Amino acid sequence: MKKVFTDANLSLVANAANVLHMAGLASEMRNTYAGGASGGLAFTEVWPELWVAEEHLAQAQTLLAVLSEEDDREWHCSQCKEGNGANFKLCWRCGASAT
Repeated sequence: MKKVFTDANLSLVANAANVLHMAGLASEMRNTYAGGASGGLAFTEVWPELWVAEEHLAQAQTLLAVLSEEDDREWHCSQCKEGNGANFKLCWRCGASAT
């Protein structure tokens, strides 16, 4: 088994596991609730981890690379013309949809 993904946020690791599952790749989550042991260990040592079989490592890395791509393009609301960050799906000013 090889570690393919880790993050402090358990939800992101679970999302990565779901991406692999939907692609038909088996994975194993480790350190799911190890945060309580962080007092005596380095904080990165207790982050949730996602592991896959070594023969599926390259395919899993390719699938998960899409998750780490950040779209930092700002968009402008078609209703009020306000600039919104890429992470907004609704205009923060008027509430109109990004699409």
